Amino acid sequence: MATEQLFEQAAAQWNLAQLYEDLAKAKAELMPHKQYGLTTAEQTRLRGLLLGHSPAEIAKQQVIAVRTVEVALSQGLYRYLERLTGRDRNSLESWRDVADWLEAVGYRSTQIAINWNQMPDVPALYGRQVELDQLKHWMLGTSACRFVSIIGPAGMGKTSLAITLAKAVQKQFDGVIWQSLRHQPALDNVLGQWLNKLPDDITPHSDEWYDQLSALMNYLREHRCLVVIDNLESIFSSGSLVSEYAPNYANYRELLKCLGEQPHQSCIVVTSRERNQELAGSKAVNSPIRYLELGGLQYEDAAQILAAERLPTATKSYWKSLISQYRGNPLMLRIVAMTIQDLFDGDVRRFLGQKRTVVGNIEYLIDQQYERLSEAEQDILGMLAENAEPMPIEAIEHPRCLEAISALLRRSLIEKSAVGFTLIPVVMEYVRHHVP
Repeated sequence: MATEQLFEQAAAQWNLAQLYEDLAKAKAELMPHKQYGLTTAEQTRLRGLLLGHSPAEIAKQQVIAVRTVEVALSQGLYRYLERLTGRDRNSLESWRDVADWLEAVGYRSTQIAINWNQMPDVPALYGRQVELDQLKHWMLGTSACRFVSIIGPAGMGKTSLAITLAKAVQKQFDGVIWQSLRHQPALDNVLGQWLNKLPDDITPHSDEWYDQLSALMNYLREHRCLVVIDNLESIFSSGSLVSEYAPNYANYRELLKCLGEQPHQSCIVVTSRERNQELAGSKAVNSPIRYLELGGLQYEDAAQILAAERLPTATKSYWKSLISQYRGNPLMLRIVAMTIQDLFDGDVRRFLGQKRTVVGNIEYLIDQQYERLSEAEQDILGMLAENAEPMPIEAIEHPRCLEAISALLRRSLIEKSAVGFTLIPVVMEYVRHHVP
């Protein structure tokens, strides 16, 4: 893990930006000959101390000698802290005093953060400024939404976008909650954990999920919270044309209905590969429920991914074809770029010449989506894969044609043009060569 990422959960509990700046001023007063500002190492050690880690534990994370950290703290941060808090020189004797001193002068955030340190470590976000601006406008504008969903296929960067968004707007809320559904937690466990960590004395009438939900809604009406629910599709059933909840998870429908339909002053952000009734939303300007369909990256942004993966710029003339082939899907582009580096010496032209697009973990990504499809959707994909040209809907003979086509469009597995429907290239190859 990069040094600047160590102990990053301190950001949810402390006003780090202000603290860094104020300590930098104290440092400049004590050591005017030093370069202005805290070093990366000093910032890392400060975050560790704020989270209650000893110098020995910090040294282990920084992979350096304990004595090195102890000396650096004694000669640096401890002295800056004394200056900042107006205490006598050499009066800070224990690392345990650091958090107490800074809390006493107001640097601890009053914001409540639940599971904020459980955000996944995702790749850098390239582009998406238009989407970020739109989401911020929906959440913070004059007609702020209370429920926003980000919908898109696997690998499109929904979680990365949600994390970037949450970090950008978190200061506008009294509390922040992050909840991944990847491992399919039961709703009563989720609600119980949230209620136990909220500061008010919230005691539901019982441990039943519906009483917990009622208590949560009361809190969200009284306090402005940001709640991010990631990977909603994890609790959907496979094999259904419409996104139905799996057995034992139907009560999540009530959670989402309450969060979307009942008035409150909080904002809910949900990411999902599939859009069900609760995520339907509206495109009306003043609607309290909105959704963003996340498509592929534009060429300029997608090219940054290929450059970051060190593909030779000599092959840049072929990048546009590569990006188009994968429809600007960020994760697929990372996977294929690594394959091109490893097997084709970075030569994009050679890779495109061999005509195979389903490489590396791309097959696994499409597997995940294909296995969730209904039989009707799989039948339609097979029909489209047999035809190189787009098929008009009248030519697709299947008793559930309309429902299946609509579902496949929602899942971004097929494309519609003026002359009909066709598969995106990577799905075309998958269905032709990887489906039994």
